[in-house]
Amino acid sequence: MTIETTTTTTTTTKRCCVGREEKRGRRKRRRLLRDDDDDDDDDDDDDDDEEEEEETERPPPPTFAYRAQLRCAKDGCDACERKMRNAKTTTKMVRLKRPEECERFKTFQKKKKKKKKTLNGQEEEEEKEKGNHIGLYEKGDRILTVGDGDLTFSLSVATRVGTAKRDTFNKDNTETTTTTKKKKKKKKKIKVIATTHETRESLERTYGRDAVRATLKELEKYEDVVVLHGVDAAKLKESVMDAAKKKMKNTKNTTTDAETGDFLRRVKKCTEKGFNKIVWNFPCVSREEGSGEAKDGAKQGADGRNPGDVELNRNLTLTFIANAAAMLKKNNDDFNDDAQESKKTKKKTKKKKKKTCAGEVHVTHKVGMHPSSWNVPSLKATTLGPSNARRKAPVVRAVASVFFDRMVYLPYKPRKALVAKSFSIADAKTFIFCVEDEQFSFERWLERRRDVLEQLSS
Repeated sequence: MTIETTTTTTTTTKRCCVGREEKRGRRKRRRLLRDDDDDDDDDDDDDDDEEEEEETERPPPPTFAYRAQLRCAKDGCDACERKMRNAKTTTKMVRLKRPEECERFKTFQKKKKKKKKTLNGQEEEEEKEKGNHIGLYEKGDRILTVGDGDLTFSLSVATRVGTAKRDTFNKDNTETTTTTKKKKKKKKKIKVIATTHETRESLERTYGRDAVRATLKELEKYEDVVVLHGVDAAKLKESVMDAAKKKMKNTKNTTTDAETGDFLRRVKKCTEKGFNKIVWNFPCVSREEGSGEAKDGAKQGADGRNPGDVELNRNLTLTFIANAAAMLKKNNDDFNDDAQESKKTKKKTKKKKKKTCAGEVHVTHKVGMHPSSWNVPSLKATTLGPSNARRKAPVVRAVASVFFDRMVYLPYKPRKALVAKSFSIADAKTFIFCVEDEQFSFERWLERRRDVLEQLSS
């Protein structure tokens, strides 16, 4: 009994000692954790720095070329052959030729000089033969063009993806169709919003009144295309709506309140649904912030070359990417807006949904111009808007680059912002930015581009 009691007592004593040691150990761990918490912020900063270092070391996005340009080079076009040879070589540079020396441009000019057919329906058939696809853009996409100088790029896109009005190809435009007489046709949803940073008055002073009016007249032929002036890329969403309101204000003498309200609703609905593609070709700061006065370099046609403007241009491009990403379509549920709730249309919608992918921001830039300072492919932005507190906001990053082929987008002609001068774009690339979230898939993106693009580098 004594032995048993002693053993029990000893065991109890040991347990108490172990318990005290465990408590001391827990207290010590808590103190260490509290101390570590103070250092966690520094550690997180270090981790962020490490992540940034890793991201800067991230390889450039894969490079692609239009299959049309590759075919042109194969057919013996010296301008295209040189560009493709330069793209594939890493040892020595190849002297490039201007895009206007391409054989496709010569063919385009010859067709342009030919007398247009005026018979009713003939031109319509010619438009249909072109197809519903142009470069990176296709019919069904909601597209926003930003800072489109003389609007010729928007015109090239509209001619393929826009829907022409019923009386566009009539011999006499004053005549209305029988369907229009019987029933007033509901206006089609907006698919393309073409914008300029300059006002219409500024465009006419720079590029010529006749030329600008001719382009606008061509764009007016499409019922789902809208042109807005004075849109700021740094304040994209609100600027688009402000420009739409201003446009209706300027036409209040020729439009009713109902027409004004309908137009604003269409524009708002288009922006709220989100765009499939938002594109800005050759972004550049041309005016002083605040005053809006034209920069000296822009007046002389040297916009973007002043070293003092390099950081401004880089920040503007980055701001545009962040703002544009917030306006991209978020899902694939509304690709076919015009579909009705029926079995047939549901089947069509499903077929079209298979072709959809994440929204894209396109920035076209000359890679030979300030390559170390602009460094467009390394630009990344955090998506704007509310996000999950436990998760980091998705990042908008360049996933691919495409050698820009002007011949694909004829009659587009790159122009200076405030001077009616063209510039060489032989070394230009279009960088495609996507939101890298759980919905993004590069394989899916590539699958949709196989008919248009061919990968040159991985």
